[in-house]
Amino acid sequence: MITALARPAVARVLRSPRALVTLGAWCLLTLGIALMARARGSPHGADHVLVGAFGGLGLPLLSYALVGALLGARSLSASTAPLVSFGAPPLRAASVAIGLGVAGCALVGALLAAAVAVLAHGADDPAPAADALASAYAGSLGGGTYGAWFLLGATFGKRGGGRTWLLVVDWLLGFGTGATALVVPRGYVRSLLGGSSPLDLSGRACSAALFALGLLCVLLALRRSRR
Repeated sequence: MITALARPAVARVLRSPRALVTLGAWCLLTLGIALMARARGSPHGADHVLVGAFGGLGLPLLSYALVGALLGARSLSASTAPLVSFGAPPLRAASVAIGLGVAGCALVGALLAAAVAVLAHGADDPAPAADALASAYAGSLGGGTYGAWFLLGATFGKRGGGRTWLLVVDWLLGFGTGATALVVPRGYVRSLLGGSSPLDLSGRACSAALFALGLLCVLLALRRSRR
């Protein structure tokens, strides 16, 4: 049952050249910046690229694009409507779509973060293997939360335009380290990748807050999908 409900969303990504090109472009851009840092011999190349190009640009935009591709650039309810019309329970169809989006963003985030840590490794960065593992953890947690964040956004608007609203909100509120950064993923992700944290929270606190934020977004998206 779950496989049948997930198949249309996966097909939207794999059978859409536009979606594949967009996803590939963001990955290549991030990896390209990592290679440039390595070529320049930056002693903290991995740290700089992970915090800036990956955490600040690649991860949120890649997650935004992946969620949009899975939903066919529509709202969550509109993307699952064909399944519901064939008898699938609305909540179950929405749950599978949300789970797929969160898992997909977490997987892509982990793989890309690990690749960046290795490719951009500098002389003063941590050991490559340990850095790649820590980066994969941050990329996975951050990607999963961003997936949930944008899936919640996709419950607003006839075509899920709330995704774009939340992308802008994340950028505006999460840019600094003040109290406003506590309500969006950006500041927590930056902290886990080695940058500044909102209100100087510890790494453990940022991990817990990021998980809680992702869970809250999932629950709110499910609640809105039942309407």
